[in-house]
Amino acid sequence: MNHVTGYARPVPSGFWAMLRFDRDGKPKPVLGTGGAPIIYETETEALRAVVTHLCAYFSSEILRDGAKAERFAAADGLFNLRPIRKNGKVIEVSSNRRQA
Repeated sequence: MNHVTGYARPVPSGFWAMLRFDRDGKPKPVLGTGGAPIIYETETEALRAVVTHLCAYFSSEILRDGAKAERFAAADGLFNLRPIRKNGKVIEVSSNRRQA
């Protein structure tokens, strides 16, 4: 679920700095210019890159689940989802969307 990890992965010519964030399903290497993975000479250099990128990730703006719920509430406000009264009975109107 909310699992963030980073490690150095050995490759034939050095090491890749691998990062897995909670929004991704699998780890990905740190990419350089042109979209190619950066190859570090030593494991220590790769781990330093991991720490640098993880600190940048945690220092950035983190999205919260409430923002998604607020968007759905605003969208529901556009529609008329008030209860319907028929023959003295109240019929609730609801959406089929899953709860966030």
